[in-house]
Amino acid sequence: MPTLTDTSLATPLLERPRGLAVAAGLLLAAPVLVSGWVASMPLPILGWAAAFLFLAVERDVHCQRIPNWLTFPAFAAALLYAGGTGGAEGALRAASGAGAALALLLLPYSLGALGAGDVKAAMVLGAGFGAASAAQQLLLAIAFGAVLAALRVAAQGELLELAKRWLHGLAATLATRRFVYFPPQPDAAATRGIPFAVALALAVTAQQLLEIHA
Repeated sequence: MPTLTDTSLATPLLERPRGLAVAAGLLLAAPVLVSGWVASMPLPILGWAAAFLFLAVERDVHCQRIPNWLTFPAFAAALLYAGGTGGAEGALRAASGAGAALALLLLPYSLGALGAGDVKAAMVLGAGFGAASAAQQLLLAIAFGAVLAALRVAAQGELLELAKRWLHGLAATLATRRFVYFPPQPDAAATRGIPFAVALALAVTAQQLLEIHA
């Protein structure tokens, strides 16, 4: 998956008009709201999740960054709500959800596939939804992110080069029995970040819909 960074500023190629970023946030927050409503989520969590994802998507689409001023207060709100409604046990469940998200994303983060802001956003959702939901959401988000990344690469006509590079890496990994990764060329489409918040919003919606049919 293309690299995402938490602290880097957007380049002219990655900048998006504010109106487009806001529209993307609204379009992705609305399904979260509707799917959560149908799945009978508690109203405070439902509104919190939709508001957080709206702002996360808007910031990530607009400037390729999910800022601390968004993730830290949202995380604190999730912990306070969990503690207020479930006491110490509820707060522990929220902390466990955040910890599960962190554990699942440590490898992608260490490989440079995700930025710190992406990991913190996932921890926020983990605190709000709990460890079991967080695990499902993140697996879905990684799948959605891979699809978005592949679409971007394909749009630039570099999908074949990407496949060859990964096959080469796989062959080298099997031959040396240790993980080998061949990075793309500096100007390749695969080096440009994708907004992981979009993948997270899609994943939350999909996870809620899956719960309805479970």
